[in-house]
Amino acid sequence: MEMKMQSIHMNRVKCREALRLTVDDDVNVPDNKADVRAVIWRKGNVRLNEKKLSGGRLYLKGVLLYQVLYLSEEEGKTVQSIRGELPFDEAVDLPEACGGENITVRAEVEELEIGLIHSRKLAVRALLGILVQADELHDVRAAVALPDAENVHTKSGIIPVTSMVADRKDIARLREEVFLPSGKDSIDELLYWELELRNPEARAKEERMEVQGELSLFALWKSNREEGETESYEVFLPFKTEFEISGCREGLIEDVNFRLMNENVSVKADEDGEERLLEAEAVLEAEMKLYEESEMEILRDLFATNCELIPVKQKEEYENLVLKNDSRMRMAERMMLPEGMPGILQVCRGSVEMKPDVCVREEETLNMSGTLEVSLLYVSEDDERPLQSYRGEVPFSHRIEVRGLTPDSTYDVRCYVAESSFGTVRSGEIEMKAELVFSVVAMENRWEDVIVDTEWEAFEADRLEELPSMVGYTVKAGEELWDIAKRYYTAPEDVIRLTEHNGDLREGDVLLIVKAVGE
Repeated sequence: MEMKMQSIHMNRVKCREALRLTVDDDVNVPDNKADVRAVIWRKGNVRLNEKKLSGGRLYLKGVLLYQVLYLSEEEGKTVQSIRGELPFDEAVDLPEACGGENITVRAEVEELEIGLIHSRKLAVRALLGILVQADELHDVRAAVALPDAENVHTKSGIIPVTSMVADRKDIARLREEVFLPSGKDSIDELLYWELELRNPEARAKEERMEVQGELSLFALWKSNREEGETESYEVFLPFKTEFEISGCREGLIEDVNFRLMNENVSVKADEDGEERLLEAEAVLEAEMKLYEESEMEILRDLFATNCELIPVKQKEEYENLVLKNDSRMRMAERMMLPEGMPGILQVCRGSVEMKPDVCVREEETLNMSGTLEVSLLYVSEDDERPLQSYRGEVPFSHRIEVRGLTPDSTYDVRCYVAESSFGTVRSGEIEMKAELVFSVVAMENRWEDVIVDTEWEAFEADRLEELPSMVGYTVKAGEELWDIAKRYYTAPEDVIRLTEHNGDLREGDVLLIVKAVGE
């Protein structure tokens, strides 16, 4: 007896592990750089070059990219910077469930400290957060129909299904140019720069994924004036790009994770030959998963009136999307500079980084808490220390409602700062404003008994004789017509309702059931 089968292509998370690695070393100041008097600003990123899983161990190779801005004693070179990298090669043990080929590894710098050992040597220490996730792509096959089968009656049911349409990684090269505003001096020496990704958005289109966002560019340079004053400029550069994805179309659910790599900022001359053009280049890496939500009608049960037909069932586990949503939170905080620090003349650069600490599930709510690491680079009132920085922490907590969340659900919360701004209240006080985004993807683990085959055998003669030729039946609470018909091996449409009313069965209804097997 041939059954019509249908496959559900889906993704299943086998394991998710959060790890921490420490990378530290002492680095010498390059010979072409002035002596270090005081470190005033530092920034770090991590790049994974190789990942390999073998024998239950994950082998990682990569580099810690760091940059530091410092004050020196050398005349004409009061502000200097150093960029460098520290390689690391680590092996970490993973649970057996994390085996397989589809391993995703994400790394970020959770803590970075760059301290002064002496004027020609710095101590660099970073704590890296590593998230390892092992996915499994598989097909679940289920019977959906039994066509052209005589004397067979089937019962169907609807199940929610979240199918995996695409799962791929790709890169796009970004290149943007910006001219310095007329109020800024030309660049004599580019001292320091940062390039960050802001507010990326992905939209599924026909056979492609459209992505737009902004590159946040901050530059600090020595001007071409005789005095060699330090100037800074921050600008947001919008960009658009796209990735080709077979099967992509509008209406699909996007789960995309972006990362900026290989950033570089260079200075070029404009049409007048002045160094006033900044060129920003970077590689945008995208991990893209596309899901489709639908309902699938599958066979729940079946029986025949001319033989003993037994459905062969198989228990299948699959994931179904509960929620894909962005929850936003606005914060404002006033912060005082510590006593003894010079006052603020001008804010050069403000940075807010989220450091989530705890995520506690309470029924259908996720309670997130952590700290915002606030960093401020500013022009100070002290001529001896023209640039200064301030670092502080602001606690945050946020409730995210996830309807349908169960103890067995899996969820991934990605946190980032969408916008931040800084204002000076007075020379020793600043006001920080930030919009925080909590991007949630929650999946429920479902188990379904699906029919994958049938077995049959002839009716036993004694059993046929035991069935009454006709019976009156009173419906009990919760009973359905199809189940009653199956019990007596007769077609549901042949059951005679003696109670006169339209609609579904109700408790107390009386039915007349006529023997059909063996007829």
